[in-house]
Formats: sequence, structure tokens, C-alpha cells
Amino acid sequence: MANPFEGLDPDAMLRELRQQAADLETKATQLQTDLASASATATSPDGAVTVTLSPTGALRDISFSAKTAAHKPEALGPLVMKTVRAAQREVSNRVATSLASQFGDPETMDFISQFMPEPEPPKRDRGATEDFEAPVLRKRQGGTPKAPERRRPDDGSLLR
Repeated sequence: MANPFEGLDPDAMLRELRQQAADLETKATQLQTDLASASATATSPDGAVTVTLSPTGALRDISFSAKTAAHKPEALGPLVMKTVRAAQREVSNRVATSLASQFGDPETMDFISQFMPEPEPPKRDRGATEDFEAPVLRKRQGGTPKAPERRRPDDGSLLR
């Protein structure tokens, strides 16, 4: 039986392994730096809402400008969520770009892309005043209906 290591230079193999380890360390350091700076800030189209997300997608900051006064209260929630989704897409793109630069093989990128948020659906032309989709509950005219009266037998019993 032949020796599979015959003719190999152990010093050359060790140098090669050390170089590979150094390359991986450089890639890991660069990836750590890229991911740490992959936060994203998004602002609503009218400038009313601004959100900042961490590289993990966690909400770091949210702020409202004076332009929020132009929105109905029930419109602010959807506007905030739309702005957060835009920031999430940006964070995902930045993280994916960082990972692609270090580990850009197609299988890895296919795996990573399955966790990215869906792209924003195309806008439908619904008029300039509506920039969100949300059902609005309205009160009925005439106030709240009264509950029907319940008749109790007056038999003197405490248990009913």
C-alpha cells in the first residue's frame, strides 16, 4: 500500500494552512466591520416619519416631524410600517452585499436570500392623497346600542 503523503512537503502544507487561516481571519474581520455598519435609516416620502434599524432589523430610533400633523391618526400606523419595511429592505440588501463580498458562492447567496424581505409591490395609482392601505373603522350614527334588559325572577333566592 502506497503512502498518500509521500512526496508532500510538511513545511509547505503548514505555510498553506497558515495562509488560509490568515485569509479567513481577514474576511471575518471585514465581514464583522461591514455588518456592524449595515444599519439603515428610511424616511417616509413626505418626511413625516424617519426610522433607523440595526443590522439585525431591530428598531433603533423612530422620529416624527411636524408633517405628521397633516396625517389622520389612523394613517400614522400604516405610514410607520411602510417606512420600517423600506428600512428592512435596505438593511437586508446591505447585509447580503457584505456576505456576498466574502462568501459570494451561489448556494450561500440562495440560502441567505430566502430570509430577505419581499420587494415592495408596485404602486397602484389611487390618487395623490392615499399613500397607505388600511381599513378604517367608523362609528355608527346614533351612538352605542343598549344591551337588552335581562329579567330576573324575584323568588328571594340568592343563587341565580
